[in-house]
Formats: sequence, structure tokens, C-alpha cells
Amino acid sequence: MTAFSGDLFDGRTSRAHPVHARVDAETLHIEGDGIALAIPLARIALAPPAGAARGVIHLPDHQELHSGDHAALATLADRLSGRTPERWARRLEGRPIYAVAALIVSAGILFAGLRWGVPAAAALAARTLPAGLESRIGTESLALMEKISLRPSGLPAAHQQALTAQLAARCGRQDCPPYRLLFRNSALFGANAMALPGGTIVVTDALVNLAQHDEEVLAVLAHELGHVRHRHSLRLALQGIGAGAILVAVTGDIGSVTDLAAGLPSLLLQTGYSRDMEREADAYALGWLHAACIPPRRFADILGRLDRSPSDTGLLDSHPGSRERIRPFIDAKDC
Repeated sequence: MTAFSGDLFDGRTSRAHPVHARVDAETLHIEGDGIALAIPLARIALAPPAGAARGVIHLPDHQELHSGDHAALATLADRLSGRTPERWARRLEGRPIYAVAALIVSAGILFAGLRWGVPAAAALAARTLPAGLESRIGTESLALMEKISLRPSGLPAAHQQALTAQLAARCGRQDCPPYRLLFRNSALFGANAMALPGGTIVVTDALVNLAQHDEEVLAVLAHELGHVRHRHSLRLALQGIGAGAILVAVTGDIGSVTDLAAGLPSLLLQTGYSRDMEREADAYALGWLHAACIPPRRFADILGRLDRSPSDTGLLDSHPGSRERIRPFIDAKDC
């Protein structure tokens, strides 16, 4: 027979009634001042104590019996069921080696989720997100960037128009994703180009001024078109926001779009794309340059110049591994 004391809550008031309880055969007996209950074990449920907290026995009619007698509650749990998850959890809690092993396994699962699970889920969500919602994220991201870090371009209008026309002409002869090209000045972003969700590509004045040939700018734009093609900026935003952003993509919670838009600029500046995303964009750019009959070395030339640039920020800040990346462009043959 198992006996223990505790407090009974009758489900009608918040008052605790001190009682004594015992388990006899298949029945839980509870006795106290004016209280005499006999409840079959099949009608109760036990929430075992966690750490030093009291355990809770759920009774019929919303009644509860709270007790701090962990030993008695453990015996009762064994009586209720031999293979409940709570019983196994309680046993594991009492063995430090299992607790350490569980911690290691949990850390491994967390790492795997962050390293592979979240990017995979973000890629899937990006493919299923409606185009209109993606464009809205890009529009709000651009508006925030223009408020904080982007200023009107100081480049001559004729030069902007020439670069825009050259890119449009090359895209007219091959398959390019829908895009919108903008020129902006930015002390924060330095020599840089950024592809936002929805196809907007922002090129800074510093990048255009650093280029020694318009084809170098077009080579960088080809790389950004690769990011647009594979929806990398949207995937980056979804990864940064994490599980909440994935839930937005699945449930269509449009009210959270602003959160995605607000987080994207800092992710682009501080975190940058992953190496896999860079390889995808580079592969697209290399094929694009061949189709446009632009020497692939143009891309290697401007990246090499960016690598030597004294600017605090720039294209390479969000594009790691420049030496590894430019090798295919140096080795590639002209069209």
C-alpha cells in the first residue's frame, strides 16, 4: 500500500484542502476534513513532478491532488502504467549520464536543424511563397534601406541609362528573371550590389566608380541576377527570421511581412549569402556572360579590385571566398 499527504483542490474554489491519500488495490482513497473519496486508478492521471516541484494527480470533476512526496508519486506512476513517457523521463532525470547524453543529442539536433533543416525549409517556403508577397517584402525592404542607408545616386543620368540599356539588351538575347535596376549612393554599403526579393537590384555609386569598364558592372549584375533567379535574398530572410518566418510562409500571415522586410537589410550587410548560394549565383553569372559574349574575366577583375579596396564594407563582405570564386572566371574561355 502506498500512502502520502497532499492538498486537494475541489475544482470549484482555489482553496487547498489538506488530505491524506493511499492507494489500495486499484483505488485511490483520499481522506480529510469532511472529505472521503474513493477513485478508481483508471480514472486518474498523474503529472509527475519536475525537479523539486510538486506532482499533480488529475481527478474526475476537475479536481486535483497536489503532493510533494516524490517517492510515493513514483510508485503511483508505476501502478498507473509501466511504459508511459513520463516514467521514462523520470528515470532519465535521475541518471546524470543519461541527462548529459540527452543534452549532447539535443545540441546535435539543434545544430543539424540550423545547419541543414532551416535552410532546406526556407528554400521550400521560398518556392511556395506567392510572388506578390515576395514583391511586397522587397518593396518594404527597399523603403527601409532608403530611409536608413541609401541616398539618391550621384552618377550622371546618361551613365545610368547606358548601363540600364546594356543590361536590357543582353537580357533581350537570353533568359533573365524579371528585375528592376536601381542606382543609389550609400556610405554604409560601400561598393556593393544587392538583389532584393521580388527582383529589385540595387547598385551603389561606389561600385560603378570602382569599375574600369561597363562590362565589369554588367558582370556583377549577372551575379545578382543569379541571386534573383534562385530567390536567395528571400531564402536568406526566411532563414534569419527562422521558424516564425516559415510559419508565415505556410499560413499566409501577411501581417508579419514587415518583420521579414525589416530584418533583410541587416542580414545582407552583416551575414551575407551562404557559399552554396554564392556558387549558384556564380554559375548563373558564368553562363550569362558567355551568352552575352562578355569576357568572364571581367567579373574576376572587379572582384580582385574589391578585394584590394580600403572600403570598410563592400561586395566581398557578403560574398566570401573570393579567390575560390574567381578561379572559374579566370580559367573560362571567351565566347
